[in-house]
Amino acid sequence: MTDTPETSNWALNAQVFLGRIHAIDPSGRRRALYPSLFTDAEGANIGGQSDWLVAGNEQPACVMRFLLHSTTPNRLNFMIMGNAEHQDKKLGVSRNGYLGFYRYASVVDYFKLEPLQWGQDSLLCRWRDHLGHQVKARSEAPEASARFSYMNVQMGNPLTFLIERVAQ
Repeated sequence: MTDTPETSNWALNAQVFLGRIHAIDPSGRRRALYPSLFTDAEGANIGGQSDWLVAGNEQPACVMRFLLHSTTPNRLNFMIMGNAEHQDKKLGVSRNGYLGFYRYASVVDYFKLEPLQWGQDSLLCRWRDHLGHQVKARSEAPEASARFSYMNVQMGNPLTFLIERVAQ
C-alpha cells in the first residue's frame, strides 16, 4: 500500500462506497467480517443469534455500504449499512457492546475510521464507535480454537482493519 496524493483519502472523495472489511490481529492473521447466521433444524433464523458482526474464515467478507457522515482531524465518520440481502439493515452497537445489523431498531450513531495507511482501493485503519471505543474481537472459545469472534467495543482483543473498496 502506498500513500500518494492519488490514493490518499479516496473514501472522503467518494462520500459513499461499497466495501469489505477484514480484521487483522496483532500476529497478522486476517479474517473476513460477515453477519452471523444461526438456523434451527427447519432452516429458519434463530432470533437474537443471527446478524451479529463476526470475524472468521467460514464465509467471505460481506459487502457493506459506507455513507460519509462527517470528518474530524484524523477520523472519517461513516454510517455503515448492509448490502444485498442485508440492504435494509444498519450496523449498530448493542447495549452490551456487540456490533450487529439492525432492521427495526433506530441506529443513529456513526462509526469512526482512523486511517493508518491508504492504498488505491484499500484503507488500513483502527475502527471505533461514535464514542471512540475501539472495535475488538471477543470470542467465547479460547482464541486458538475459536471458529469466529464477535466484534465488540467493550471487551476483547484489539484489532486493525483492512477496508477494501469494491466496484459499484
